[in-house]
Amino acid sequence: MYSEKVLEIFYNPENVGVIKGANGVGKIVDQTCGEIIKIYIQVENEKVVDSKFQAFGSPAIIAATCVAANMMIGKTLDECEKNITSAVVLNALGGKLPENKQYVCPLAEAVVKSAVKNARKKAN
Repeated sequence: MYSEKVLEIFYNPENVGVIKGANGVGKIVDQTCGEIIKIYIQVENEKVVDSKFQAFGSPAIIAATCVAANMMIGKTLDECEKNITSAVVLNALGGKLPENKQYVCPLAEAVVKSAVKNARKKAN
């Protein structure tokens, strides 16, 4: 059902957790499947210097959120917003997911954008 890449990330996720005092937090709750994802970011000089995530749901949503959170580190807020798309997340997961899990990559993109929006709001 899941590719080896998705399972590898699911079994060995990086950057799991919470950043206390995060500059930005993004949260998405998928009402259809009940999955919840959060990304916490620490921003310095418009650049994400740390990112952590929490996810409750399927292996696919956990893997997609992990990939998205990891991609944010070292990028500016603008780069995160423009370059971390559902297609990029899907590619990082090996390019395919089961048909009933295709929705997770757009959710990962949405939580990135939510964290960026929150960071900008807190900065003003």
